[in-house]
Amino acid sequence: MRFRPSRLQLALTAILLVAGLLVTWQVRVETSIRAKLRIPSQRLEELAFVLQEQARYRERLEAEIAALREQVERYEEAATRDQGAQRELRRRLEVLRLAAGVEAVRGPGVVVELRYSPRPLEPGDDPNLVLVHYTDLQAVVATLWAAGAEAVAVNGERVVSTTGLSCVGTTILCNARRLAPPYVVVAIGDPDALQAALEAEGGPLAALRAFQFPVRVVKVQEVRVPAYRGGFEFRYARAEK
Repeated sequence: MRFRPSRLQLALTAILLVAGLLVTWQVRVETSIRAKLRIPSQRLEELAFVLQEQARYRERLEAEIAALREQVERYEEAATRDQGAQRELRRRLEVLRLAAGVEAVRGPGVVVELRYSPRPLEPGDDPNLVLVHYTDLQAVVATLWAAGAEAVAVNGERVVSTTGLSCVGTTILCNARRLAPPYVVVAIGDPDALQAALEAEGGPLAALRAFQFPVRVVKVQEVRVPAYRGGFEFRYARAEK
């Protein structure tokens, strides 16, 4: 007798087959899902690594920026100090230039004018008695310096530490340049003090007036003293180091 499955058996078989297929499909789906879920995890790890690298890079940049900022601040402080030093050097240089006489200057002071004596000479008199000599100019200049003059010039020639007043015959030389009468001495300083020193009894002008030399001293509110135009040559003096 040939066996024929009943409808119930066929139904159970079909159910089992479908169940098996469902289990297989679920396993495959879970495997696929897990496989797919692993990709984002790897990506997140990669992103986390990149973020960590970026964080470390940012920290290095911040450290470099901080170092550069400190360096800039040091440079700015140094520049400020240098500017202050430069200002001080310029100020000292200006003082030295003024003291050396290589800068033209203006200020209050006096103007002194000396002329030859107009008195007639008697037969046998020395003609030098009516002439203004370089020693007269030296005495006037020395008196002005002693009275506090800050700048002096004779006939437009600045008198400095190396200036020499001398004569060749009847010609007076200043800074190796010939001077012609009348002799005009210009000095910057306290006008009252300068005039008082020149007009003092026993001063350089008293002797000239005694011999009838026309001498005039005028106080002025502003006078110009030109710059020294010569050179400086020191044969023996050396700067002390």
